[in-house]
Amino acid sequence: MITQSQFRSHFDVTDHRIYFNHAAYSPLSRPVVQAMDEYFTHRLKGNPATWDIAEKHMEDLRRNYGLLVGAPSDRIAMMANTVTGINVLAGGLEWHTGDHILLYKDEFPSNVMPFLNLAKLGVEVEFIDAPDGRVTVELFEAALRPSTRLISVSSVQYLTGYHADMKAISSLCRANDILFSVDAIQSIGVIPTDVIDLGIDFLAVGGHKWMMSPLGTGFLYVTEELQQRLSLVYRGYMGHQNPIDFGNFTQELSPDARRFELGAFNAPGIVGAEKATELLLECGPESIYRHVRKLINQFEWGLEETDFKPLYNFVDSEISGIYMFTHADVSRNEEAFTKFSEAGVNLSLRGGGLRIAPHYYNTSDEVEQLLDIAKSFI
Repeated sequence: MITQSQFRSHFDVTDHRIYFNHAAYSPLSRPVVQAMDEYFTHRLKGNPATWDIAEKHMEDLRRNYGLLVGAPSDRIAMMANTVTGINVLAGGLEWHTGDHILLYKDEFPSNVMPFLNLAKLGVEVEFIDAPDGRVTVELFEAALRPSTRLISVSSVQYLTGYHADMKAISSLCRANDILFSVDAIQSIGVIPTDVIDLGIDFLAVGGHKWMMSPLGTGFLYVTEELQQRLSLVYRGYMGHQNPIDFGNFTQELSPDARRFELGAFNAPGIVGAEKATELLLECGPESIYRHVRKLINQFEWGLEETDFKPLYNFVDSEISGIYMFTHADVSRNEEAFTKFSEAGVNLSLRGGGLRIAPHYYNTSDEVEQLLDIAKSFI
């Protein structure tokens, strides 16, 4: 295990910025960059073992991904990002005219576009509304039809920070023979997750946010049962039982989730992601979540002494690593965003408010600095 202060020492960004923008993308740690540099040096020098080195990192990363979501590594397939994974599901299922999919109306496009593409097959996508930001199981239940085939939801909503009750939604799906898919990019790396306990059939995630990994890295998780129902959207040599048996065009697909992998992979990104996820596992997902929640609670309490206020009032179980707030005069949020940015704070302007998303290396002192800036905004 490594402590919060040890983890913080790996991030050069702390020398000059207060970085509270992990729901957008994260800075890389020094060990991640060093690992990638070492791999590039192998390439630079023409090391004949470069491919073997990259494959070793890929299998270590596959194990790390499995540990982060409570799944066996054979249920994990490497993906370039969230939307690539979701396309494996949307394109791989057998759809029929009149099939019905339920989504939340303010989902990130990665969890929408692959399903909208099914309109050509006669599939209907219905969007539910959640006026108070709570994307609850009751809303999905009220919208069910006999033809509903799939519900896909973000574990955490990027515009609100709402943390869905995934176990309740999966129970609804089980009771109605509906598939349950999750876009987990706003939770994996900050919120402890167990896909088996939660009853998730399919999950996709990119690594450049809370997993603090290079762009172009990520994975999907799929149950063995669902895998058997998915045809391949694309087929590549890496998805077969013996990928280096190049001349064998009749060989069987890999029996596990590797069958969804295609060809030459993002090796330097995977090397970096392996190191990034190793560090997160050494910190411990529970410790990360407790620390981030503590920072958010501190910020929320401190807002009472400013002209800012929470944008949403979620109960404890609904809170994530994302916190949305607004100036009392909403028209001044853009001005406030500029002031925070000029003062050296990275955050986002999203969904009619301001969004902070701290991580494990952030500190209470940084929260106080953020609050001081908020207090000075008149």
